[in-house]
Amino acid sequence: MERISKKKVFKLAEQVMLKLSEEEADNIVAEFDTLLKQLDLLDQIDTTHVKEMIFPFEEPTSFFREDIVDHVCSVEDVLYNAPVEEQGYFVIPKVVKD
Repeated sequence: MERISKKKVFKLAEQVMLKLSEEEADNIVAEFDTLLKQLDLLDQIDTTHVKEMIFPFEEPTSFFREDIVDHVCSVEDVLYNAPVEEQGYFVIPKVVKD
């Protein structure tokens, strides 16, 4: 992976409408650099003779519970405190620029 620049951090922040300080952007770049170093360490591990894992448990599991629906809220209950509702949906301000 390539290193992330402060310029790119500011561009991404602008796209998601966040305002970052110089210090916050520096911290993000430093965290990303740390993550890249950790990923590089993982890349160095020899996994040529390691069998692929499809499921994290080798034995079949019997302790997972069945999903049982025991309470369902009505649309009216869910939308009761919504500031703005239209045709059964929440109405929120647009957050993506054109």
